[in-house]
Formats: sequence, structure tokens, C-alpha cells
Amino acid sequence: MDNNNLELLSSALRTVGANFDVPTLELIMVIKELIEQKGAEISLGEIGAISNQIAEKYKLNTP
Repeated sequence: MDNNNLELLSSALRTVGANFDVPTLELIMVIKELIEQKGAEISLGEIGAISNQIAEKYKLNTP
């Protein structure tokens, strides 16, 4: 899902009281795709690596 769609999804969810930022939504969508591919075979290490990639992409670990 591209950034524009994630922004729209985030805005739409805020209108119903859910507050998810774009990085969180991207993490959810990427993990959803991974679950569809691998099912229960995904590991916590894979989820952690994806989380770190998204944090780097959005520069969440920089002060």
C-alpha cells in the first residue's frame, strides 16, 4: 500500500475515533501480507526486522 493510501486510511480511521499513524498502519499491512504468505510460520525475529525497517524508513529512532 502506498503512502497516499496509508494517509487516507489513517484519516478515515481518525473519523471513527481510531488513531493510527502511517508507520503503524504500514507495519500492520506488511505483517498482514506476511501472515497471508507464511501463516503461522512467521517468527518474532521477522516481525522485529520489519518493525526496524519501518522505523528507519520513517526515521522514528532519531531524536
